[in-house]
Amino acid sequence: MSIYETEGLMPLARQAAAFAAGRVFRYETYYLYENDGSSFSKRGDVGLPPGVDGLAFRVVHTNEEADALEAEGLRFRKYAGDARGRLDKGAMAFCVFVGHDLASIGWLCTTQRAKDSLNEPPPAKVDFSKKEAWAGGSWTNARYRRMGLYRYTSLKMVEYWLQQGIVKDKWAVDGRNVASLAAESKTGNVRYAEGRLVRVLWWKHWWEKPLTAREQERDAEKAGR
Repeated sequence: MSIYETEGLMPLARQAAAFAAGRVFRYETYYLYENDGSSFSKRGDVGLPPGVDGLAFRVVHTNEEADALEAEGLRFRKYAGDARGRLDKGAMAFCVFVGHDLASIGWLCTTQRAKDSLNEPPPAKVDFSKKEAWAGGSWTNARYRRMGLYRYTSLKMVEYWLQQGIVKDKWAVDGRNVASLAAESKTGNVRYAEGRLVRVLWWKHWWEKPLTAREQERDAEKAGR
């Protein structure tokens, strides 16, 4: 049902104007995080799945593996966005299924080509040549939110890349996403920089402001770490 039918002309006009303005000019703030695995072994919930009936965890590396999931009746492609293109470019999907439903997913990228396939706005700096990785594309099915699935998926991802010799992973959180920022403050992850993205028509500029050691200490104190 359209906005016009449910809310009327003025809400539709406001949303259209906001969309048009966003196409001309956008100023976005992102908070950049990293995890070097040092807090992973200290956690008491490592390897413990949430208490959700019918839960299954899978890592998908290729489209052939994705096809195999579909053949098992697991609905992966319906919810995983441009999974075919992402897998073709080397991104790996970390999935939690509940029954046949994809309940939560996150993507891990170990090359710039894989990172670009996520098509996410912040062009944050990642040194893949030094065994850094990028995590993104996180999504949780609305039916399964607030069940700890995002945290579980994230921990399984850390477990995986530590085994593969990755030294750290990085990711970005939109400055407007209050819930995600609050969750990050409790995980032991390090916020290392703030990023700004300015876009005017086809022109864009990105810069990162590293946090000082004192600012990182304050973050840790707030999180009780």
